Amino acid sequence: MSLQAGGQPDRSTYLGGSDVAAILGVSPWKTPLDCYLDKIEGSKPITDQAKLKILERGKRLEPYVLDMLCEEKGIQLIGRNNRYTDSTHSFLAAEIDAETSDGRNVEAKTTADFYSRAQWGDEHTDEIPVYYTAQCMHGMMVKPAPSTLLPVMLGIDDFRVYEVHRDEELIETIRAKEVEFWDRIQRRDPPPATKVSDIMRMFERDLGTSIEVDDQIAELVKKLKFSKSKLKLMESDVDDMAARLKLVFAEHQIITHKGKPLASWKSQSADRFDINAFRDKHPAIAAKFTKTGTSRVLRLK
Repeated sequence: MSLQAGGQPDRSTYLGGSDVAAILGVSPWKTPLDCYLDKIEGSKPITDQAKLKILERGKRLEPYVLDMLCEEKGIQLIGRNNRYTDSTHSFLAAEIDAETSDGRNVEAKTTADFYSRAQWGDEHTDEIPVYYTAQCMHGMMVKPAPSTLLPVMLGIDDFRVYEVHRDEELIETIRAKEVEFWDRIQRRDPPPATKVSDIMRMFERDLGTSIEVDDQIAELVKKLKFSKSKLKLMESDVDDMAARLKLVFAEHQIITHKGKPLASWKSQSADRFDINAFRDKHPAIAAKFTKTGTSRVLRLK
């Protein structure tokens, strides 16, 4: 595992626990192609400030979650944030959050949003999000352990502990997938795109060329055109019904039926920035703060 300046590991030189879910195609954050390009080109900086705050908060809370594991569950930890390299393949590595005195790995987690919390099952089971199962198996592959404990803080007051037991068959499958993926990196052979975001990352601008497709894709275009036509008709119907309803309101704010409110049409005001007027008045300032974006528009012929 190579290190960057400051002693931090150079993530382009190895596959770690945070890569395995993307490689297997089960990550909600990254596709296989994202992982591949991160290794080739370097990871893109996170620009989403909300996401960045969540990641930073999780890192700050990790020691607290580990302390709770010791204090509330009586678990003795003998190591924290140790880095390991696979005994067979030097490009497989893992940083384990902590290790117990009886040889188990520990991965501390935190989550706040409702959807993420709903993915966790009963405490003391292995009912955890599949992407964390993949991370645990990768960790036990690189740093052998009979199981991995996951102390988890769900929200601010729901502390639970889960345990994922070593699965040799799954570990061997993961090892084979990671070795194959690393071989792709060495050959500069990117995995296929699986999301539109992959296409935009690889081909932000089109080349102005055309490509012949098979009957299946032609049928997809036909179905999409039909669905868009239906949607347009429905939107037209919705607009017509809304217009008819607004004629009923006249100067009134609420309409009722048998004393029960059915709908309201309230007056409201909002301040909006007049960008065109600003450009006319201050063209130089507007130009300084104008960014040119690139997008690709799908149109059916």
